[in-house]
Amino acid sequence: MGLRQIDESTNQKLRESAEAIGGDAVAPVADGSRYAAGSYFPTWDKNADRPATVNPRADELEFKAVDKAMNDAKSIAERFEQLMAGSADATLVNFDESIAYALEHSEEYLLAQESYLITAIRLLIEEHRWAPLPTNVSTAGIIADGNDGRFTSTLNLLNATTISQQLPFGGDVSAAFVVDATQQLDNAIAGDQQSADIVLEATIPLQRGFGDVALEPLIQARRNLVYAARNFETFRRDFYFELATNYLGLVLQLQQIANAERQVERSQGVEDRTKALVAAGRTEPFQADLAIQNTLFALDRLSSLQESYRLQLDRFKVRIGLPEESAIRIDPVLFAFPVPVTDLRNSIALAFRYRLDLQNLADEADDFARRVDVARNALLGDLTLSVVNTLPTDSSGAYGGMQFASGDDFLAATLTYSAPLDRVREDLQLRQAQILLEQSKRQLQQARDEAAVEVRAAIRRLDRAQFSLAVQERNVAAANNRQAAIDAAPDRATARDRTEAVDALRRAQDQLASAKREIQEAILGAQLATGQLRVAPDGRMIPPPGMHVTEEQGSKLIDRSK
Repeated sequence: MGLRQIDESTNQKLRESAEAIGGDAVAPVADGSRYAAGSYFPTWDKNADRPATVNPRADELEFKAVDKAMNDAKSIAERFEQLMAGSADATLVNFDESIAYALEHSEEYLLAQESYLITAIRLLIEEHRWAPLPTNVSTAGIIADGNDGRFTSTLNLLNATTISQQLPFGGDVSAAFVVDATQQLDNAIAGDQQSADIVLEATIPLQRGFGDVALEPLIQARRNLVYAARNFETFRRDFYFELATNYLGLVLQLQQIANAERQVERSQGVEDRTKALVAAGRTEPFQADLAIQNTLFALDRLSSLQESYRLQLDRFKVRIGLPEESAIRIDPVLFAFPVPVTDLRNSIALAFRYRLDLQNLADEADDFARRVDVARNALLGDLTLSVVNTLPTDSSGAYGGMQFASGDDFLAATLTYSAPLDRVREDLQLRQAQILLEQSKRQLQQARDEAAVEVRAAIRRLDRAQFSLAVQERNVAAANNRQAAIDAAPDRATARDRTEAVDALRRAQDQLASAKREIQEAILGAQLATGQLRVAPDGRMIPPPGMHVTEEQGSKLIDRSK
C-alpha cells in the first residue's frame, strides 16, 4: 500500500467516523503534501547531537535609551495615535471571515485535526494486522565442509512465500510455499538438489486468549476512532465559542476606545471652558487645574485602552494563524442572538444527552469493564491446538520441480497444556483493571456533576446578563440626562460637576457595551454547555430552528458624533 492509498483509506475512515456520530460532524482531510517525505538513507549534520545555543554575554548586548524629548506625554500620545491608525490599506475582517481563515491556518486547529488523523491511522494499522499478510523471505548461504582432507563448498538457496491470517476467536493460520535448492560448488562432486513444500499450519488457543478477548485490540481501535471523532467535534465547538469570545472582546475594546475618545473630547471642552471662565474672573483658578487633571487622566486611560487593544488584536491574529505583522481591522459587529427560554432541569437533561465528552466517558467506562474480562481471561492456563500439514514434492528425484507427491504428505496435530502455576503478574493486572474500572465510573459521575454545575452557571449567567443589560440601558439614559441638564444650564455647574458627568457617561457607555457583549457570550455559552452548539464545515454556527441570528453594527454604538 502506497502513501496515496494510505491517505485515501484514512480519509474514508474519517468520513465514516464523522457520519457515525451525526450532528453535522466534520471530518478533516489527510493531505500528504503537508508532511516531510523522509529519506531512505539519511545523512545528518555532524553536530546533530549538539544543537547550537544563542546566549550572548551582557557586555555583548545593546541598549539605547529613549530621547528625553520623545518621552513627554504629548509625543507618547501622538505615537499611540499613529499605532492605532495602522496601515491605510488594512483589511477589514469580520468574525465569519476570521473563523473560516482559522480553520485553514490556525496551528491549534491543525493540531486537533492531526490528533484525529493519527487515531484513524492507528485503526488502519490494527485492521491491517487482521488482514491476510503475505511475506516472502529469500536466503542464500554457502556451507563449507572438510572431509578426509578435501574441502567442499555448497550453495544453498531457500525461498519461502507465506500468507498468514489471524483468527477472530484467537490464534492464526498460515500457508507457505517453500523452495529449497542446493548446488555443489565443486564440479568434481555431483549431487545438486531442489525440492518444494506446501505447508499449512494453524495454532488455536482453547483457553487463555480464546474468544472475543482476541478481538479486543481491534474493538478498542475502532472505538477510539469514534472517541476521536467526538473529541474533534467538541474541539470545533469550543474553538468557535472561544474565538467568538475573543472577537466580541475586541469589539468591546473598540467601543471602549471610542467612548474614551469622546471622553477626551468632552474633557477638553470642559478644560477650555473652565480656562475661559478663570481668565474672565468668573471662577477660581483651581477649577481649571481640576479640569486639566481630568483631561490628562482621560488621555492616559485612552492610551492604555489602545495598547491593550493592539495586544489583544495581535494575540487574535496569532490564534487564527495570521502573521503578526498582517494589517487588519476588526469589523465592529456584535452578534444579536435571541435570548432563549431556559429551564434548568431540561437544560441539564439535554447536556447529559447531547454532550459528546460525557458520551466518551460513559463509553470509556465500558472499555475498562472489558479490560477486566480480558485480565480475568489471562489467568487461565494455556491450552493450545497446533495442526501442521506438509505436502512435499517427489523425494525420489533430485529436482522436485512442482510435482507434489500427495502420498508423501505429513500431518501432525498436537495439544499442549501449560498449567497456570505463576499468575502473580496477571493477578496484579486484574486488580489494576478492576480499580481502573471503578475510577472510570467515578470520573463519569464527577464529570456529570461538573456538567450540571456548568449548565447552572450558564443559565445564571444568562439571567444575570439580561438583568445587567436592562440596568445599564437605564444607567446610560440617566447619564445622558445628567449631561443634558448641565449643557442646558452650563453656568450653574462647576468644573467638578462637568468632569464627573463626563466620567459617569463614559462609565455607563462602557458598562452597556460590556453588558451587550456579556449577553451574547452567555447565549453561546448556554448552547455550548448543553451540547446544542453546532458548527458548519466553514466555521459558521448552525442555528437551531427558532434562533434567528442578526447582527448589530458596532458603529451605531460608537458613533463619535454623539
